[in-house]
Amino acid sequence: MNLQQLEYFKKIAETENFTTAATLASVTQPALSKAISKLEAELNVPLFERNGRNIKLTSFGEAFLKHANVALLEIEKGIHELEDMVNPDRGIISIASTHCIGTYFMPFIISDFLSCCPNTKFQFNHESTREVLSDLKDGKIDLGFYDKIDYINGHTEIKSIAVKKEEYVLIVPKNHPISNQTEVSLKDLKEESFIVFNQGTKDTMVSYSQFIGYTPKVSIEPNEVSMLGGLVAAGAGITIVPNTPLLNTNTISIIKIKEDIGYRTIYMGWLKDSYISPVAAKFRDYVISLTKASSKK
Repeated sequence: MNLQQLEYFKKIAETENFTTAATLASVTQPALSKAISKLEAELNVPLFERNGRNIKLTSFGEAFLKHANVALLEIEKGIHELEDMVNPDRGIISIASTHCIGTYFMPFIISDFLSCCPNTKFQFNHESTREVLSDLKDGKIDLGFYDKIDYINGHTEIKSIAVKKEEYVLIVPKNHPISNQTEVSLKDLKEESFIVFNQGTKDTMVSYSQFIGYTPKVSIEPNEVSMLGGLVAAGAGITIVPNTPLLNTNTISIIKIKEDIGYRTIYMGWLKDSYISPVAAKFRDYVISLTKASSKK
């Protein structure tokens, strides 16, 4: 048995067609058929059921495919690991974050990192916290960024560290009666109409009932975080958000909240005791260094 036979076997299983598989594998169909016949003879079981041009996996083939996929994936990881060892400042960093964090937090960090490591490439996805943690566990991504630390209890194999804390602030339109105030008490906002990030989406911005102690009047519930600032600026209502650099003070006013409603904490996570490429480790350490530098200010 050799690696080529496993690759041929996977191609046929995916396409269910010898001709198509041969084309994808850049080999002649007779050579492909011969390789599979030798593999079946070595395993002493039929891997495919052949009915004319129709081909499908046997129960033996289905069982073996799972292990073949793992073997091929491990070989691919091994190749990438060797490439990383040769070029520690090059390579691809695979990360995922919740939509909120990916919109305003990650772009600045990635941009700054690329200024010192321009040969690095990033694969970047927006996912829910549950999906980020699942992808970390399955080894699909190198690093994950999220803010719902309560989900981590079921993932002891993942290391999570806090990398940024952001205070919550109130944002109102420029023409709002309280727009010139520097601080406001939430108890004075009972008559206001709030814009509330849709609780049914992948990220929950803030639990209003928990923070303000009463159920506010809700004027609109957008399902995109990026819409909040625009809706406030347009006069659709007011809202509570983390204080981020992307808040446009030309169109809205940012007001501190008197009550202590805590902070939004962003976490970075990675799979414990698992290989991480040198360039991904360098990015992880870079993010941690920013956290330490910020805490000293």
